[in-house]
Amino acid sequence: MIHATRRPSPWRRGLKRLAADPHVLLAVAVVFAALVIEALSQVRLGLVIVPSVVYLAIQIGTGLVWRGSRKGVTDTSRLLLALIAVLWMSLGTRDAATLPLASLLLPIIAMAAAIGLRQLYAVGGATLAAGILAYTLPAITSPTIQTGILQRGVALAATGFVLAVGTRRTVATLERAVEHARAANAGQRRRARQMAAVEAVGRLLAMAGPTTLAYDAVVELLVARFGYRYVSIYTRDGDLMRLGAQRGYVDVIETFDGTVGVVGRVMRTGEPALVRDVADDPDYRAASPDVRSEVSVPLRAGDLLLGVLNIESGDDAPPLDEGDRDTMVLVGDRIAAALALAREREALRERADVFGRMARFGSAINASLEPETAYAAIVGSIAVALETDIASLILRDDASGDDRIVAIHGGDTRYVGASIPRGQGTSGKALAEGRIVTAAALDRSDFPSTVRRARTEDVLAVAATPLVQEGVIIGALSLARRDLARPYTELELEALPLVASQVSLALANVALHTRVADAAIRDPLTGLWNRRHLEVATDRLFAARARLEPDSRRPVAAIMFDLDHFGSFNKRHGHVVGDAVLRAFGAILSRRLRSSDIVARYGGEEFVAILDGATIDEAQRVAEEIRRELEAARVPGADGEELRATVSAGCASLGPAVATLEALLEVADVGLQMAKRAGRNQVVAA
Repeated sequence: MIHATRRPSPWRRGLKRLAADPHVLLAVAVVFAALVIEALSQVRLGLVIVPSVVYLAIQIGTGLVWRGSRKGVTDTSRLLLALIAVLWMSLGTRDAATLPLASLLLPIIAMAAAIGLRQLYAVGGATLAAGILAYTLPAITSPTIQTGILQRGVALAATGFVLAVGTRRTVATLERAVEHARAANAGQRRRARQMAAVEAVGRLLAMAGPTTLAYDAVVELLVARFGYRYVSIYTRDGDLMRLGAQRGYVDVIETFDGTVGVVGRVMRTGEPALVRDVADDPDYRAASPDVRSEVSVPLRAGDLLLGVLNIESGDDAPPLDEGDRDTMVLVGDRIAAALALAREREALRERADVFGRMARFGSAINASLEPETAYAAIVGSIAVALETDIASLILRDDASGDDRIVAIHGGDTRYVGASIPRGQGTSGKALAEGRIVTAAALDRSDFPSTVRRARTEDVLAVAATPLVQEGVIIGALSLARRDLARPYTELELEALPLVASQVSLALANVALHTRVADAAIRDPLTGLWNRRHLEVATDRLFAARARLEPDSRRPVAAIMFDLDHFGSFNKRHGHVVGDAVLRAFGAILSRRLRSSDIVARYGGEEFVAILDGATIDEAQRVAEEIRRELEAARVPGADGEELRATVSAGCASLGPAVATLEALLEVADVGLQMAKRAGRNQVVAA
């Protein structure tokens, strides 16, 4: 259903306009007061009615008809009309009885003061002069001077002046209050728009994250919502601030290092900066020639500086103020929160990635229990897990106490076996001090002295960690990167103890496996190989010889040892002393023979040494040296006396046609038997 709205009639609209017109209301009040005063004065009322009707009619007509824009001129004219009307009423009768009508000039003065200073000066002065004239003229035109009338005139003038000043001040105060209220409302509306823009920035960054596109959208939003001409966002890149997005600049400053400029000061102090006039700031560096003022706000997460938000105004805009600074602090907080959240997400991703590689690393290094294979797997897996270029494994030798490189990945493998002096380089310090040691740029002159000639870069980013088992340092891991821009991060250094722990566990498993394997092929008393390993090793040796042409085969020598009268020695001195003799002889064999030789305990007091590449003369010489060393050795007996033992030996070295251990040992045994029949404690070559 449609309802029609009735428009008010023209006369009602006219009455409404007249009721809102202050000049019409003043006219009604003046006319009414004049009629009442004249009626009480009992003078001729007609002399007041005529000016009243004329005055009221003109004001009503003007109020209904006037549509002009020059309101100030109209107000002045209508006030002067009121002044003329009151003077007409007061002076028209030329009777002192009608002078109270002059008091009607006071509301005219008050209204002129309320409208404005121009009206007050134009109308108020004329009104005061008219009031004085209204009282003075009758006083001076009468036959006698009427002092009382003059006094009333002066009082009227003084009252009008006080009324004008008081009214003007009161109205001015009200005008200022209204202006402040308008400014406050405008400020609140501006603040509301700014807060809406701030929240829009927060939503934008929450949805998109701190990406280049998001920064660009934020800058565009600040330009559109706030009207800033120059806006830029810088984010931290190491020790620099790098431009993320900008608007307004022609010559773009891509990076700040914190040494110059207002942005540099904000980077150093971490405090917002408001520069009302850049010409007065000695730190300012111009990015555009017409910049007038600047606000720079740090983007912080706790004590960490993540970036800088910067805005600047041109000569054609008002200078930036505290409100702009405070608003940009709020915007900066939103951007900083997004940056911090992104950093946390990236850190979590990196952590998950690193520890995921740690899990794969643990599986890789435990894939083999053979020492050489395990060592290679350890350094190769570390290179992948920690994305390092060079990885070295250093182990401490139990016998000598030396720290030696046992495996290298990505580096100069010629230095496998090199010793690392304690305290030299990061690995030497890690071994000596039992802690992780790092260097963002280690010069070759600071390498361990034993590896300074290695084929690698002269400066490396390095890290080293000790390997510990049951509180004892057993070695170290040494890592190096060729790219100095990628030093080892806090997260990687946090993961390094976990890596070292896994490596130590893997090495313990390798050592345990080695001990178990050695127990099956070594004699537990002397530490030499047992007969089973002797047979396997010599089978491998002779199989390799068989694949060669006869002329290319190297000679093989064998020495068979038998301790003289060892059965009687055991009965006479006991098995404990006998075991000591066996251990002493085993130590002599280990010391005198090469690591490439195969030395084994063949039976109770019988020992065999297979010397690959040795002639019969070389074997006889070595056997004789061993015999003499045992003869010179002394073994303490049960009662403290020094005992001595001797050994007999038979040597053999057969030609290229010899293909089995048995054939070689048969000849050596012939020489041993000849030595025994010849009186023992001697060497015979068969």
